[in-house]
Amino acid sequence: MITVEKLTHQLRTLGLAAGDTVMVHASLRALGPVEGGADGVMAALLASVAPGGTVMAMVSWAHSPYEETLNGKQMSTEEQDAWPAFDPKTAPPEPEYGVLNSALLRVAGVERSNHPDSSMAAVGPHAAYLTHPHPKDDAYGPGSPLERLVNMGGKVLLLGAPLDAVTVLHYAEALADIPNKRRVTYEVPVLDAKGRKVWQQVSEWDSNGILDCYAAEDGMDAVEQIARDYVADGRHREGVTGATKSHLFEAADIVKYGVRWLEKRHG
Repeated sequence: MITVEKLTHQLRTLGLAAGDTVMVHASLRALGPVEGGADGVMAALLASVAPGGTVMAMVSWAHSPYEETLNGKQMSTEEQDAWPAFDPKTAPPEPEYGVLNSALLRVAGVERSNHPDSSMAAVGPHAAYLTHPHPKDDAYGPGSPLERLVNMGGKVLLLGAPLDAVTVLHYAEALADIPNKRRVTYEVPVLDAKGRKVWQQVSEWDSNGILDCYAAEDGMDAVEQIARDYVADGRHREGVTGATKSHLFEAADIVKYGVRWLEKRHG
């Protein structure tokens, strides 16, 4: 079992430093046993960017009705009435994105964006700036937490997570000037100013396949292909963390690379 102190040292060796802002994608299964479990991993992350650093992650929502309402799918009135409204203060994170997100949401002072499907959470001096506002439409594009992460010189850490997890590349997809980009619509239940549940339709670029050629269920999407080429070009840092290898990217550089990659092939 690796200690919090040892994991902190490994993260610093990888390239995290005091004052950094970092978006984390983690696989604790790949990382192996860590003192304190998910809370210990979060403690190491916060220590590795202390003092003055901020840790962010995409937490989404366990009850997002994305699939149930995607591109015109209809829920019955009874289903809509029974569906909970999204409340960033209490909504459980999407389990698919890993148990570390639950630990992040337990940290004192955590800030969480109000987008029901693409909710981001952050802890640190820049947490509020990163997470608010979060447009309901174009959740990964201009005006989003991803844009602010890039603009402030943030980093992206794959802590044992696979290369298809680089969410910031959805920002590159939003920026890329290429034809036939796919959009999706879906509905989300939110609370209005009086605390009543209302359903809103939102629209954004398709994060599951920005073009038809990347939308096959058994193929790699653009995010994974871009990230693989980026790593092959050696524009990142990597090193041992726990029982696995981790990758560290400069957010602005990988987004710039992703935009060029998409426009060169599809512009």
